[in-house]
Amino acid sequence: MNHYEGKPPIAGRYEIREHIATGGMASVYKTWDHRVERIVAIKVLRSLDKNDLRAVERFRREARAAAALTHPNAVTIFDFVEEWGQYFLVMEYINGPTLKQLIGQSRQLQPLQAIEIAAQVCDVLEVAHARRFIHRDIKPQNIMLAWGAGSGNGNGGQSGERPLVKLTDFGIVRVLEEGGLTNSGIVLGTADYLSPEQARGETLTASSDLYSLGVVMFEMLAGRPPFVGPTAVSIAMQHASTNPPSLRQFNPTVPPEVEKIVMKTLEKDPVDRFQSAAEMQMALRLCAKELKRASLVRRSSTKGADGRFPTAVQPNKYAGSDIPSSQRGQYSS
Repeated sequence: MNHYEGKPPIAGRYEIREHIATGGMASVYKTWDHRVERIVAIKVLRSLDKNDLRAVERFRREARAAAALTHPNAVTIFDFVEEWGQYFLVMEYINGPTLKQLIGQSRQLQPLQAIEIAAQVCDVLEVAHARRFIHRDIKPQNIMLAWGAGSGNGNGGQSGERPLVKLTDFGIVRVLEEGGLTNSGIVLGTADYLSPEQARGETLTASSDLYSLGVVMFEMLAGRPPFVGPTAVSIAMQHASTNPPSLRQFNPTVPPEVEKIVMKTLEKDPVDRFQSAAEMQMALRLCAKELKRASLVRRSSTKGADGRFPTAVQPNKYAGSDIPSSQRGQYSS
């Protein structure tokens, strides 16, 4: 899949070494930056018509805006390069799995895991939304997890620490929508996470991103998104007009207070959802505190005579350590 093998370094510095992933919108490659001697990721937008100068200019504009969004929970954009008739977006390389991979491995995440991941996404969305920057494509494939300092040490959370969440692909969907490069406003393969207003082709707001994040939370906890169907259009229609099923229907162990937060984000009318990423994050953090407090109370009542916890109630490590290293560091679009 590496079409650039054997070619000279891009811009005299970026040596493409390995194909990482291909999605509906882009191909991504692991790349060595000779100038600063580090691994980066390069994304090539396959849907971008190099002859459409307006589309190219939109891509440049969005790339600059994404690069200006400096946040610990956002994948950093380093460079934008035009060469060989292609347009390359150079970004931070994350040595860790996507959330989609973690869900595939674990099926259903623990409530505190899901809350922590969603709260970190809220953190970067709060900053982006304050700059009137809507992501438009919140999905597990665009949420990456790194354990340890910086971009992740690749240990997959074996020491049990919380993952550092990295959100990628800011602005790319907007470029494709404005260029008429999506299917009636629906990015193929991502209909599972569309807000009702996006499914209806209406103007998107910050609340649209929060709805999509609610769908991601539902999938983290249930092991599947709230709506499924044979086609992207059928799923989009459900988002537009069908009430979501109960989360506890698929996972009875989810605490009611967690389900309440998720269902609030999935309200059809934006005014009924959380009004900001900060408000949603506050609700998530408060819920996490209550869950931890309740867990401590339960565990203290189950200690043995020696004051030690039975094996069954030992604190759990983060899932993800069993994900093969060959499947880490994969960006999808």
